[in-house]
Amino acid sequence: MAMSCLKLCSDKAYRLGLVFFYFAPTLLFGEPTVENAQSEAVLLLDKGQTLADQREFDPAITAFNRAIALLEQDQKTDPLLRERIEQALRITKGRAIVARYKGSLSNVSVGKAQATIPSEPKDIYVRQVFGSVLLRGKFEPRSLTQSGETLGFGRRVTVSSKSGVDLELPGNAGFNLRVVDAGSFTLPSPDLLEAHSGAYLLRANEDDGEIRVEAPFAEVEVSGDDPFAVMIGITTNGGLKMIGLLGEVELRRQGQDLQKLRPGQLVFVLPKGYSRKMYVELSTLITTADLLTAFKEPPPYYKRLKTVALVQALRTKRRFRTVVGDVKGTDSFEMKVLREDEKK
Repeated sequence: MAMSCLKLCSDKAYRLGLVFFYFAPTLLFGEPTVENAQSEAVLLLDKGQTLADQREFDPAITAFNRAIALLEQDQKTDPLLRERIEQALRITKGRAIVARYKGSLSNVSVGKAQATIPSEPKDIYVRQVFGSVLLRGKFEPRSLTQSGETLGFGRRVTVSSKSGVDLELPGNAGFNLRVVDAGSFTLPSPDLLEAHSGAYLLRANEDDGEIRVEAPFAEVEVSGDDPFAVMIGITTNGGLKMIGLLGEVELRRQGQDLQKLRPGQLVFVLPKGYSRKMYVELSTLITTADLLTAFKEPPPYYKRLKTVALVQALRTKRRFRTVVGDVKGTDSFEMKVLREDEKK
């Protein structure tokens, strides 16, 4: 069981103390686990989409069917999730029929088909990479193996377990994106991140940074007047977990009030709204989160993070411990206050 220390607090003050934060079954900053039918269905959906992008239609269809079978065993699962899986299944079956109709191509036909694949632009710069990171969709399939490589917008990027990639995006805000451990995402443009699964660290190095983050069943505009950094994770119900690290992060959604995250604040972005805010103990988070520690080089702002964590620790007085689980349903999350004999 992976844990990160948190401090539960109202928006008015740091007064309610230290807590442990536990993400299950999808860990925000550790290796994901599967503990129920819905979470496994989400993983199978992502696996099926990756296989379909690789034109492995039969295994993809198998994955989608397994996901639907799992949801049929759990009457409390989100109907939107089943609808999304069924839609992916229909599309993949259609692609499989077209592929079978065309049959195997001759060598000449293959040569012509390869000639039509567009040249990949050098939109995004790879600062660091380790483990297995696959690029699919739009351009020639390949893997990232070393720093200094580039990729174009529109790629579906799949980061395997115990792997990670550190990307530099073009644009005036100078966005930097880190992804680790079983993550899958697409960058259609400089101002849009489609996050399918995994854990992310997003940094705007300049003023007035703005980017839209879309999870399977939730989306939010992330911006800041000054440079900022925020951690992002995908929840079991297809929403988002967000923790402010540096600067003041503004979260905007149509028809909902503006939310602001200060360093150490956490909020769930749910399909229909936001959770109440809590506080993460930054001193523990920055020394244990793979997004900060798993790469060979720490982020350039790591020293500033340590300073912010020290300031937070000096302000903390009253403390208690609790375990916070994953989001349940569409509007709530698990929480348990630990007894004294459970703290060790």
